[in-house]
Amino acid sequence: MSARLMIPGVEYDFGGGRVYTIAPLSLGALETLQDRLDQLHTLSSIDPVAVKTVVDATHMALRRNYPDITREEVAELLDVSNIGDVLQCLLDAAGVRRKAQVAERGNAQAKSQSAGPGSSPESAQTPVGPGITSATM
Repeated sequence: MSARLMIPGVEYDFGGGRVYTIAPLSLGALETLQDRLDQLHTLSSIDPVAVKTVVDATHMALRRNYPDITREEVAELLDVSNIGDVLQCLLDAAGVRRKAQVAERGNAQAKSQSAGPGSSPESAQTPVGPGITSATM
């Protein structure tokens, strides 16, 4: 059996070693949830409509990479301390967080390799300070 390709998304650590890749919402999910998502900015994070919306949206997003995950399992992953962060992952339509994570991984790999020319101490700029300048000549 071949490995399933993951839809790129934001890796999120729900705690206890439970790290999932939250894929962007599909347009179908967005269409289904649009009215409820639009209301979120007017609701408190513990409002029943907000809670239901975030659980439903998170379930729809996670099912894209984890087809067997149940809504009940998703509801247990979410809590009052992570609801805002997870919502930001869900609404990462432009891929800002995902791109930042990819860049961080790239930077970590680059640091483990040679930094290349121009990064040695010999090439560092000489600090500006008193000395011979065209004004003193």
